[in-house]
Amino acid sequence: MKYYLNFALLFLLFLQSCHDENTPLNQLQFYWDQTSCGDPWDANNKDTDSEIKRAVEGYLKQEGVLGAKVISITNDGRLIVCLACSCTTGNRIYVTVPLEQKNKMLKLGFQEG
Repeated sequence: MKYYLNFALLFLLFLQSCHDENTPLNQLQFYWDQTSCGDPWDANNKDTDSEIKRAVEGYLKQEGVLGAKVISITNDGRLIVCLACSCTTGNRIYVTVPLEQKNKMLKLGFQEG
């Protein structure tokens, strides 16, 4: 019996170690590669992170994505140097949403990851 309990405990610890620390179990993580001026929310790459976060969360709420939260804005995205609004800046916006919001996020152009 003792071995079964130890095995169960080890298995639970293994499952927990495979989970992303920033994303709760009932949520999915998505990202958006920020553009120079072509993003669907009212913000651009010159705004502060808090302004971008507020704009993205407001946009998602307006689009019916409930419970969305911007968890980070990093510079590990694709950088395309050009003058068009569709050129990416290298900034990547990470968002968590409840599991049931997955299809809405994909339809809006966010990437799962």
